[in-house]
Amino acid sequence: MNRFALTALALAAVTPLAVTFLSAPKPATAQSASQVYGQSCAADIAAIPSFDCAEGVTVPVTVEGVAVTDRAPATCDRPALLDNGAGSDGQCVPFSRILNLSTETAQISVMCRQKKYRPESSTEYDEIDVIAHNPASGATCWFQAKAARGETVSGVAVPSPTDAVDASFWEAPESVVADGCGNCHDNDPFMYSPFVGQVWAHVPVNPFGPYGHVDPGFGFAAWPTQAMNMRDSTCTGCHRIGSGLLSPPDPGREKPGSCGQLAAWMTGLTTPAGADAEAAAYPLSHAMPPEFGGTEDAWNVIYAQATTTVQSCCTDPTQEICALTPIRSYLDGLSAK
Repeated sequence: MNRFALTALALAAVTPLAVTFLSAPKPATAQSASQVYGQSCAADIAAIPSFDCAEGVTVPVTVEGVAVTDRAPATCDRPALLDNGAGSDGQCVPFSRILNLSTETAQISVMCRQKKYRPESSTEYDEIDVIAHNPASGATCWFQAKAARGETVSGVAVPSPTDAVDASFWEAPESVVADGCGNCHDNDPFMYSPFVGQVWAHVPVNPFGPYGHVDPGFGFAAWPTQAMNMRDSTCTGCHRIGSGLLSPPDPGREKPGSCGQLAAWMTGLTTPAGADAEAAAYPLSHAMPPEFGGTEDAWNVIYAQATTTVQSCCTDPTQEICALTPIRSYLDGLSAK
């Protein structure tokens, strides 16, 4: 596993195991934070084009297997796992869209989120999120456009996030860092959930590829990028499991990330908000591995012990059995070349 140089601007914000990417120094002329980040991401991954949310595929919302399009039901078969927050119509809002802008050398996934019910023809959204990833080097960038309370974000002719000059549409990088996306996406840029899994063919995947965060001094490098490599685990044979934050802000609360809250939802240990009776019962309650097809007893024989080990390692990743290891990436000096 390579060790990576940290930029001087990021030194105060990262842990010893965090990975960061060197970006070209700021030019003499003043640039906004959005410009610095966008240019670094374009150099390390790719320039992201303008797009329309309508070009994406709709994520279904179903109740007992039947699509619901005329309202946001209180519960559904596969609720969104990301909390839609106070003032939303819950976790089962129809007509969010996923758009794949990937190229031969870059993986770029867009999600246009509906948190309030709007008809299918609506071009207004509550949030637009972009994850850009270089599968060869691991470089990853994060962009968000979030509507103010009572307002919306247009999904028509969405401007390029890598061309942003200010925070008038795309959030400033410091705000994205504060939102903590990487605290949940601790093992991979693109994370499976039953909600998004319905359109998984439209999501780029690279579960064992290099992974780290482009960070020209904004704090992205503080996000966890360490994996637990438990021996003979039936979970990590298909994907990595991250450690999450080694020092979570509130150790008394459930830990976010692939070893914590997500793992509990995916293995039937806890039920996510918005889950109906179908979602709370086997097999939908056990979403990992996808489309397992066996009985609950068979699932327990194959996966229950591995789930227990994941829980233990999530609580204390320093145990020898957890084999905590920095996720590799290849970004030393990438933007500075």
